[in-house]
Amino acid sequence: MPCSRPSALTPVCNRIMLKNPMSVLDIGIGFGKFGFLAREYTDVCRGRYFNPKTRIDGIEIFEKYIGQLQREIYDNIYIGNVIDILPTLGDYDMIICGDVLEHLSEKDGSFLLDLIKEKSRFAMIVTPVRVLRQEALYKNEYERHISTWPRETLSKWGEVFQFENAYLLEISSVAVAQAKYGDTVKVHYIGKLEDGTMFDSSINREPLQLTIGEGRVIPGFENALVGMSPGESKTTKISACNAYGPHRKEMTQVIDRNQFPNHLKAQVGQMLQDYQPDGRIIKVMVADVSESSVTLDANHPLAGKDLTFDIQLVEIL
Repeated sequence: MPCSRPSALTPVCNRIMLKNPMSVLDIGIGFGKFGFLAREYTDVCRGRYFNPKTRIDGIEIFEKYIGQLQREIYDNIYIGNVIDILPTLGDYDMIICGDVLEHLSEKDGSFLLDLIKEKSRFAMIVTPVRVLRQEALYKNEYERHISTWPRETLSKWGEVFQFENAYLLEISSVAVAQAKYGDTVKVHYIGKLEDGTMFDSSINREPLQLTIGEGRVIPGFENALVGMSPGESKTTKISACNAYGPHRKEMTQVIDRNQFPNHLKAQVGQMLQDYQPDGRIIKVMVADVSESSVTLDANHPLAGKDLTFDIQLVEIL
């Protein structure tokens, strides 16, 4: 229905943020609140306001409910009966079905729940605990309440929670792929220092592709990916020993100013290339500058620092 009590909204939003789906289907768009909340708690809260990446689709049987607001939020809107439309669509990371079951017969509602379980990795179904009598509203015959769904019945499909006068049914897929060593994966990430300063991010660019265990990224980052499922997000803290290692004093060198290249002006933070006697080229950073000397540091700029990463596993290839 276009309007319902808000008791289940906070739990729904919390689960959207936790699961961080890359594809969402809203069954029974109505006014569009679940699509709006899904957009906020997937794209907007992760810095993708102007570059949304989550696909949010919706199904609505009463076309007159669809206006410009809904068209701005949803990527695709399908008009018609969900029981006819859902079998024609692909799978989704998340399906949200809010205040729809009570408008269906028990037979159709059960069939819909089976379809939702088949088509989603995770689903949330909201329906009233106590269903009040309701006739057609807004000249929409589909607004009639014709069934009630007790907790015992809903529990056949998953775990049921109660929030005031709302049941929230969670349906999870039986088999969910999990990343393991040797898997090639795509991930989005945000890397931060202990004070919250962001030093790197894949947001607004293609996800990072890597093979877990290959050693292309720091050990703590690889270890955090093991056991994650596509669409899952997590925040992990990585100590310096599992990141870029400790800051080693022996990798710093103080040189006279006259040894510094004449064509360059020595500045703290400047990155240079240093040619070793064995032919290797290493990167060094100007760590300190005085009137008589320049201190060069061959440590990684993040050596000795504990790091925090927000990670989303996009895909297991």
